[in-house]
Amino acid sequence: MAKTKTDQLQKLTSRDIIFGAINGLIFGALLPIVLKNMNIQMSASKGVVIAIAFTVLAAVGVYIGYLLSRYIRIFFQITKFGAVGAANFAVDIGILNLLIFLSGTAVGVAYIAFKVISFTFAVTNSYIWNKIWTFKKVDSKDTSKEFMQFIMVSVIGLILNAVVAGFLVIVVGPMGEIKVKTWASVSAAIASICVMAWNFVGYKFWVFKK
Repeated sequence: MAKTKTDQLQKLTSRDIIFGAINGLIFGALLPIVLKNMNIQMSASKGVVIAIAFTVLAAVGVYIGYLLSRYIRIFFQITKFGAVGAANFAVDIGILNLLIFLSGTAVGVAYIAFKVISFTFAVTNSYIWNKIWTFKKVDSKDTSKEFMQFIMVSVIGLILNAVVAGFLVIVVGPMGEIKVKTWASVSAAIASICVMAWNFVGYKFWVFKK
């Protein structure tokens, strides 16, 4: 029975391709918001092209991950987690940049508050996608306990995320001639990458453990 479950996890379905494409679309659709706040202007048509490009790339990436999983079994799951992670990053940094744009500030305590808000939205998105797609734990008997475990792992990730991002923005500061708003986005990206490994291990081996 264990072998059958493992085989099912490795089976590529149209749902995997579609879900990968949706996550790519989320990333591609929010990217122009980030670029605009970094003073990188683009037309609406280019924004559409970018969204379509990432949609296709994400779907292809999932397929490649499936092919590679024939050699390294866990790679398919890591690829899906990566696709969700990219979408989470877009949600995180997209909302962060929106708050920076609306407030006109990207420094100090306000930045930390904005980062917590944007990360909270990203965590919610992460729970839904990782539960139903990456780890396929849809038959949970105690969803409330599972969600609390997810929150615990994510809160630790949130702390790590905020500490890294805050340290880079407040302590290190913009490097070279990088503008303040651009550095805020760069810091958020670095923090998100650092936390991804922690989240994958926590979700797989504790929250969504089968």
